[in-house]
Amino acid sequence: MHARPQERGFALAGAVFSLVIIAALVVGAFFASRPELNIGRASQTYQRAFQVAEASMNKQVALWNTSANALTVGDSLMAYDTITGSGGGTAVTSIKRLNTQLFLLRTTGTSGTSSRTLAQMTRLQLINMNFLASLTTQGSIQVGGSSFIDGRDTPPPGWSCPAPTDTVAAIRTPDSTSITTSGCNSYSCLFGTPKIDQDTTVADSTFFQFGNLDWAGLVAMATKVYPGNTGPLNALAPIAAGSTCNTSLANNWGEPWRIVGSISQCNNYLPIIYVNGNLQLTGGRGQGILLVEGDLSVQGGFEFYGPVIARGQFDTQGTGGHFNGGVMAANVNLQVNNILGNALITYSSCAISRALQFNASGRGLRERSWAEINQ
Repeated sequence: MHARPQERGFALAGAVFSLVIIAALVVGAFFASRPELNIGRASQTYQRAFQVAEASMNKQVALWNTSANALTVGDSLMAYDTITGSGGGTAVTSIKRLNTQLFLLRTTGTSGTSSRTLAQMTRLQLINMNFLASLTTQGSIQVGGSSFIDGRDTPPPGWSCPAPTDTVAAIRTPDSTSITTSGCNSYSCLFGTPKIDQDTTVADSTFFQFGNLDWAGLVAMATKVYPGNTGPLNALAPIAAGSTCNTSLANNWGEPWRIVGSISQCNNYLPIIYVNGNLQLTGGRGQGILLVEGDLSVQGGFEFYGPVIARGQFDTQGTGGHFNGGVMAANVNLQVNNILGNALITYSSCAISRALQFNASGRGLRERSWAEINQ
């Protein structure tokens, strides 16, 4: 009888071989799927980078940096942003001025190892204030002393303004018979074309509606806020911190002077100042947009450049004050507006437009305002 061949160990070898084959298949599947996984992750971070860029660009427009309004054509400033939350990232935006109204925003968003760059055209949305006279009011007016109200368009000294071409009325009022004079025979203290514009369209909306923006909306834009009756203020002056203007100080209303010894760091700072009550001014200087909820009283050598709107009575006495731009005194209680002493109100379209332009907000163009830039 022949003995059967030894077959012990065959099953074990077969099992080991099968495991090797299965392991090889698993490893192969893993290596085959890994590139797709990496592609998926890269696609996700790539999309997140796009979202970061888009969110930051929209944020820069919505929270417009008014420092960009002071740029000269061709200059740029940089803005840095961090977008938090799931899949957040960082962004950097270049804001370049193209002309007096248009800006180019170029935003690069980064998430992980991916980055996307978007560009957007942005236009300034100016505050619409229509000054048709040096002084506009609804109420009675008393002018006299050595005061003078001038409707000639006069650029502030050293402001590099366009050449003036227009002369407006000295006073615009719905009722010229409400004007009384003291030492101003034949309205010799007025200069304008005409000296007095009797305009029956002057109404509350003249003082409280500015295009699509009302009084409350304009007040909400204020960067200097005094919560109640304020003054007398006699130390208003620009203050610099090194090479920059110290805009955090309440009594820094910018620098309108362009002379030796002036604070040039504050030349391009034209804040919106809001006083929620009466305001008394006895000295100093400033520029921008001045909004007074109550009465505005001025004595001493105070100077202001830009539009002024007082909802109550406008009153100057003694050495008065100097206003370069335009004044609106709604005077809703029909009290007397006194322009006495040597008060001087001079119409300046340049002072008005500079203040309005500095405080303008940015708005994307309605159609095709942005596009992605390939890297």
